[in-house]
Amino acid sequence: MLFYGDRMEEQEHYSMNLKVKTIPVVAKIFISILHEETAKSLGILPLDRAELVHEEKNRSVITVVDTTDSMIKRDEIGIFEDVRQKLNVKEGEKLEVSGVSTPESLEFIKKKMHGGTLGETEIKKIVEDFGENKLSDIEASAFMTSVFINGYTLNETVAMARALTENGITLKLDVEPVVDKHSIGGVNGRATMLIVPLVACAGLYIPKTSSRSITSAAGTADAMDVLANVSLSAEQIKSITEKHGGVIAWGGSLDLAPVDDKIIKIERPLSMDPKGQVIASVLAKKASVGSKYVVVDIPIGKMLKVKSRQDGKELAGMFIKVGSKLGMKVEAVLTDGEQPSGSAFGSALEAAHVLKILEGQVYDSLAQKSCELAGVLFELAGKRKQGRGYDYAKKLLESGEALKKFQKIIRAQGKRIDRSKDVPVAPYKTEVHAGKAGEVSYINVKKMINIAKIAGAPSDVTAGVLLNVEVGQKVKAGELLYEIHAENRRKLDLAAKYAAKDKAVQMEKIIIERFI
Repeated sequence: MLFYGDRMEEQEHYSMNLKVKTIPVVAKIFISILHEETAKSLGILPLDRAELVHEEKNRSVITVVDTTDSMIKRDEIGIFEDVRQKLNVKEGEKLEVSGVSTPESLEFIKKKMHGGTLGETEIKKIVEDFGENKLSDIEASAFMTSVFINGYTLNETVAMARALTENGITLKLDVEPVVDKHSIGGVNGRATMLIVPLVACAGLYIPKTSSRSITSAAGTADAMDVLANVSLSAEQIKSITEKHGGVIAWGGSLDLAPVDDKIIKIERPLSMDPKGQVIASVLAKKASVGSKYVVVDIPIGKMLKVKSRQDGKELAGMFIKVGSKLGMKVEAVLTDGEQPSGSAFGSALEAAHVLKILEGQVYDSLAQKSCELAGVLFELAGKRKQGRGYDYAKKLLESGEALKKFQKIIRAQGKRIDRSKDVPVAPYKTEVHAGKAGEVSYINVKKMINIAKIAGAPSDVTAGVLLNVEVGQKVKAGELLYEIHAENRRKLDLAAKYAAKDKAVQMEKIIIERFI
């Protein structure tokens, strides 16, 4: 039955009451399916949007519409599992379905496409429409492309960060000071898993939400997941942080700045990484957990996102300015991304390496970097005087206090493993040896990550690469350079073939010239 309603944007729309038919598929975006004749009656075309309202539960959602002439009956609406959960609706129950008008934010998107500057209200509306699924993929992509081409002003970046924060949940801790750390990424090593217990030992609070791997052999959440549960609720993060000083959780299990996750999915296929959006994204998530002191790690390297010191300095300055506008004290540091950060690539291997550092078995580049970054946070938050933070962090590490703290955090999150010797290892392994004597001049991090991924990382938890050498080390012919770990023989062979033809460890002869 057709009737008029005025639910959307104070405009009248035809709507219909339709029975739910559940489609047991999780699509990651909100999708509904209508019979072609029903869609015509509602004035909806394929890829248009429709509002679905469950009046009894007082819930609504906006979906992208597809149509069919057979799968769905005229009095039905097919909804995917994501939509069913959002509406809390059961098979056969009725939803009120109506078309959705062109969102107001589309005009603001066009303005940005033509090089205009957006105000805070306009950006807030764009973010709201992102969150409510009112923008089609084409419209959302057009916006991000225009940002990539035209960039953001300082005020636009601040406005975007605020809008992203306000659109999700926020974590309000009853303790202070709250601190955080973020890396722009591109290198291996899990510095976060060392920094969190170091910071927590010093009486600071760090509710760290981290990502799973996107392009690397492991993300922080992947490595931590080997040791403890990372799919925590906001209430669990708050409770564990307040009791133990820190937590390492998977950000994807929360609704902290959820629109940011949608934006990242749009950016990823074309590798769009506009600086303003990166800064807004990072600082929005820090604001969401109440951070007041933040250190941003910007690795520099020709194979990384930030390729030069000059670009790094510019990015650092922008982080500091935007952070200040958001009420945060931000310090950005440039780090060497040309060399590996620690010897491990892959979830279990990196988790074991972190534990070995905490247990006092190893002190390497990852350990030093982690102590330096923790030291910056100590100085930033006033826990130590300028120049004294690193020594304090190293003392906490060498004393075993950081290990004890990390083990408490692991237990609080749901312990799986808290000793390096208990971390599982892959059933298959092969070794790569030096073909000649010489000095290790360069270790290509990107190639190492590729080898680890071909071996099965990060989906295969124990797969990866374990280095046995460092830059500057002199090696003999036949000496072990690194090991490749895999969970099956086929992946191991593929990784070994790639390693053989594409040298990840480059050697220089010790004798570079001879004179007689």
